[in-house]
Amino acid sequence: MNATADIDRLAGVLPLASIIPFPDLLLGGVLLVAVVLIHGIGIRLVSVHFRKRSHALARRVRPSLRLDALLGVVIFLLLALHLSEVVFWTAALVYSRLVEDWRTAAFFAANTYTTVGYGKFVLPAEWSMMSPIISISGLFTFGWTGSVLVGFVTSLDRLRDRQTTNAVNKTPLD
Repeated sequence: MNATADIDRLAGVLPLASIIPFPDLLLGGVLLVAVVLIHGIGIRLVSVHFRKRSHALARRVRPSLRLDALLGVVIFLLLALHLSEVVFWTAALVYSRLVEDWRTAAFFAANTYTTVGYGKFVLPAEWSMMSPIISISGLFTFGWTGSVLVGFVTSLDRLRDRQTTNAVNKTPLD
């Protein structure tokens, strides 16, 4: 007997294996967790860099332009983090032999991860649930990145407000 028939027999009435595709849910779920963990490590590293640099820059005279440049660097680092996650999905698709060549896998992974979802390539029918799982990983990580960026901008605004307050309070007395 095969595993699919055993699962169907255990399920009773419904052919459970055809409704819930276990192989892609298992592989996709493990890879999704790995991507989110990679993202968490990357976010932590970028956040530490941002905090150290922003506080050091805020102590300088007229730091506004430097703080803007720091935000630009942070945005670039977050982009690099997302691109590394697309590369992770690309490698997973190639090494699992779901996609034969790297270029097709990268294009598919990038379009799916960003939920753009266009292109002629589709995964084999028995692995069709991998596409939504890749998309979910992108939704999770882009949402996380968005919230982190809001925090960074809020932090920069506070540093600028503090700088302005300190400049006003240091006016010479008559």
